[in-house]
Amino acid sequence: MGLFVFFGHVVFAESAMTESLALQKAKDLKWFQDPQWLRLGQYQKQFLGGYQSPAESSKFFLAVDGKNNPESELYATIQDLFRNSKKIKSQDGRFEDPVACVFPARKLWLEKKIGQPLPKVSCDRYARFIEIMQPNSLTYVFSSYYMNNPASAFGHTFLRINKAPSARDGERYELSDYGVSYAAMKVSDNPFVYSFLGVSGLMPGTFEINPYYYKVREYNDFESRDLWEYDLDFTPVEVEMVVAYIWELLDVNFNYHYFSQNCSYRILSILETARPELNLTASLKSQVMPGDTVQTLYQQQGLVTQVHFRPSVRSIFDQRYQELNDTQKTQIRRFAKTESIDELVRNLDKDEQRKNLDAAMDYIDFRYPKEVMTKTGKYAFKKEILSRRAELGGQSAPIKVLAPVNEGPHEAHGSRRLGLGYREWNKENSYLLDFKLSLHDLLDRKFGYPPTAQITMGHFGVAWNSTAKNLSLDYATLYEVISLAPISDFSNSSSWRLKWSVEQGYESACRTLCRWTELSGGTGVSATVLSNLDLSAWLRVTTLTSPDFTEDQWRLGAGPAVLVRWSHKDVSLLAESYYRYDYKSKVHEFRKNSIGLNYTLSKSLSVRVQGEFVDQVHRSEARLLLYY
Repeated sequence: MGLFVFFGHVVFAESAMTESLALQKAKDLKWFQDPQWLRLGQYQKQFLGGYQSPAESSKFFLAVDGKNNPESELYATIQDLFRNSKKIKSQDGRFEDPVACVFPARKLWLEKKIGQPLPKVSCDRYARFIEIMQPNSLTYVFSSYYMNNPASAFGHTFLRINKAPSARDGERYELSDYGVSYAAMKVSDNPFVYSFLGVSGLMPGTFEINPYYYKVREYNDFESRDLWEYDLDFTPVEVEMVVAYIWELLDVNFNYHYFSQNCSYRILSILETARPELNLTASLKSQVMPGDTVQTLYQQQGLVTQVHFRPSVRSIFDQRYQELNDTQKTQIRRFAKTESIDELVRNLDKDEQRKNLDAAMDYIDFRYPKEVMTKTGKYAFKKEILSRRAELGGQSAPIKVLAPVNEGPHEAHGSRRLGLGYREWNKENSYLLDFKLSLHDLLDRKFGYPPTAQITMGHFGVAWNSTAKNLSLDYATLYEVISLAPISDFSNSSSWRLKWSVEQGYESACRTLCRWTELSGGTGVSATVLSNLDLSAWLRVTTLTSPDFTEDQWRLGAGPAVLVRWSHKDVSLLAESYYRYDYKSKVHEFRKNSIGLNYTLSKSLSVRVQGEFVDQVHRSEARLLLYY
């Protein structure tokens, strides 16, 4: 038996793949064209031919021309992995590791190609990384839309590396898992500079890993954002490749593109490295919306195995509040104004006191998140409530918050929209064509999007006037946001709106149809009634400029507006009345009343009719809208 093993070993050694044989085989079989190899280098085909990797770190490439030449990068990788003589310093200069330890995903890929293990190398840092991660499975996480931060208004996604169930009790403890995210490095505190760099792709982006409980604190607790978790069906071998590739990318910079190669794009590029046939990034739109990437994964047959909902601290409070009786609710509402613990529990039995104190702690958590997390301000008050709760003893029943029906991002319509329509305006008829890059307006069905917000980027419309026989630009809305923040006993946030566009229409400064550039905004108060009816009152400010104006080419005006929106299932109704007083003009007053009705036929199709009155000029139009 010993001889058999010995001779077996000799035969293996003689037939083992050498560096020269591996290089020859790689050249003969053109391994550099292998989709997985191209994914590992993030190589992208160029319009004029060839490849280029968006990775900006020179240490990511072993060949001098590796950034633009996947073939020479492959040969350099084979040589370095076989020789094991080269070491690479980390970006901060603190560590120096062999190539096999810096590029474990490339090593896994090459071992699969040559059909045998490569020479063993001691990789203490990478081994420690795997020991900490304990990777077993993967989950794609979507953090819901956050209107208080422009960088998060479109949502955010990241990858969770899951550990195996506990050997002690067989339970999964998600908070001990790790979240992998890609984000822009903060290079300026100026929001305009930050936005410009992000949109133009001039800001560096990096990968980072944090414990999942940290991500939960950031999104669930600090920003009151719900998390939607999508378990992915990846094999153990694929999970190993994903984690190995993440290690390779931790020391690499990319240019962060807010609307294309952003957080969601980079995470999908990691997933398709482990399973190239998914081809996820190729199916994305040129403007990558985080919600769209959820649907991209969801549409892959069998890839998403389960969907979980992790409620924010605000959602938990809302659920806890709904479970109270009328007397308890009254005292919680009073507590939100007086913050008196004695009034909170007055004349209640012990069980009711427990529930009220639990609700009060949740209220403090979502109302003062920064102070609670930094242990300042209201943190001391929360400890007082906790102390009173401890005096009562007893264990509170866990609060179960069900996933909101039809609110997951996988339920949403496509972020892009194409419209065809017909209009009658001041006794003239026109055929309409419009295209919107993203994302959602107040008349669209609410499924999968923030129910009280409109976010529009790049909405363009043209009109063919069949009466005058001419084609004209109807409007070009570059940016428009309307955020309705319903006031309640527990929230007094202001609603706000902002718009930048070029439009044509009838203005008080025009004798006929004219075109102008508009920059407008406003603030107001909103209230939601019976869950389906939103009412809001506004103070709006509008700046207009146009060479078509009869007097001064610039106009500045302000005035009140009232907006009503009703939405139920597939039907939405929106009406607004706006009065504006303009300065520096003979005609100071401008009035506009509008109404719109949208009926959703399917997830990708709806019909919309709208009407508008502007200073005695009437406009009515109907559109068929396609979402994709």
